[in-house]
Amino acid sequence: MTTDPASRLDVLCRQLTESIMGAALCAKEIATIVREMHEGTGPSVNGQHRDGRCAPGRPLLDEATLSVLWNGKAIHLGHTHGFWLLARLSRSANQYVTHLDLIQEIWDNDLTDTAVLRAGVRRLRIKLRRGGMGDLADAIVGHHGRYILDLNGWRRHTDVTATSR
Repeated sequence: MTTDPASRLDVLCRQLTESIMGAALCAKEIATIVREMHEGTGPSVNGQHRDGRCAPGRPLLDEATLSVLWNGKAIHLGHTHGFWLLARLSRSANQYVTHLDLIQEIWDNDLTDTAVLRAGVRRLRIKLRRGGMGDLADAIVGHHGRYILDLNGWRRHTDVTATSR
């Protein structure tokens, strides 16, 4: 992280905004699940849909151990760009994040090439697959200069707008 106070404040402001947006998304998801439970169309209390399919959840990222927990499995990613990339995408799950925002937040450099980002995503997917989290790796989708952690399995990526700082 840079030592310039204005830059640090800008980064902290963006992180706070993302946290608030993440909390709002969680509240919206909770309201949707409660409504579906009352209507009998959504997931039951044990996390499964009425038809037996498992309801998708967000990966749990433990910053203390730099590990990811997903569907009962855990892998250690370490202090890598991949861990922070997954953490950033997870905070905005089911929303696009632009390449520029990811580069600025993860690599902390405006001059980093998008090829570095694509390589980082590729390495993250490989680590997730090797750790038995292929479904999570497949949920990281790139589309026209943006990435999304698509936990709903939607493949209509042209309708979604990108989040920004």
